[in-house]
Amino acid sequence: MLKKITLLLAMCLLLAVPVFANEAPKTVVQVTGNSQKEVIPDVARITFSINSVNANLEKAKNDNTQIANRVFANLKEQGVTEEQIKTSTYQVDPIYNYEKEKLPKLEGYRVTNRLEISTSIEQVGILVDEITSAGANEINSIRFETANETNSKNEAVRDAVEDALKKAEVIATALNKRVANVTLVNESGVFYHPVMMETRMLKAASMDGGAPNIPAGKVTVGATVQVTVELQ
Repeated sequence: MLKKITLLLAMCLLLAVPVFANEAPKTVVQVTGNSQKEVIPDVARITFSINSVNANLEKAKNDNTQIANRVFANLKEQGVTEEQIKTSTYQVDPIYNYEKEKLPKLEGYRVTNRLEISTSIEQVGILVDEITSAGANEINSIRFETANETNSKNEAVRDAVEDALKKAEVIATALNKRVANVTLVNESGVFYHPVMMETRMLKAASMDGGAPNIPAGKVTVGATVQVTVELQ
């Protein structure tokens, strides 16, 4: 009986050995995936300022308010809603005259009201003309973006991962192996560059009078990831 049990155990051990003996050795590889593409923007953000200067503070504030009201009226005529407008800065700064060896003398006040409008690409030139015609004296910036920045970034990450996996497949084929498993994915960075229009470009576009022709350009989005895989 004891001999039969011993023989049975020996046979079980012999059957178990090939399971480990046939397992192919694994090779670990790390690859970098990159993505970059240009996306057509679908929203614009216009930042502009209303600056008023006067020796009397109340007069400076009233002048600023009157210009702002005219701006809002013009924008409303163009279909811009209150939800599309937000105030980014409202500040009052004293203006001093500095003379040598004398105490600073208060000359007046500067009131600055900086606002931002979100609008469609097609309306940018028209709104810039309406804003400046109403009395706003500074266009700070025009930024062209995608309405859903998060979606654009997520797509960039996905494309970068796909690029990394393609590289891993190339390496595996060269080594007569296959990608058996992904063990680690590390996001190295995501970038999103909206189109910023410089002030000098806006002035050049406005030289002929009327609504300036403002090209939107394209938003650049990209990502980089490191992917670690096992080849077998």
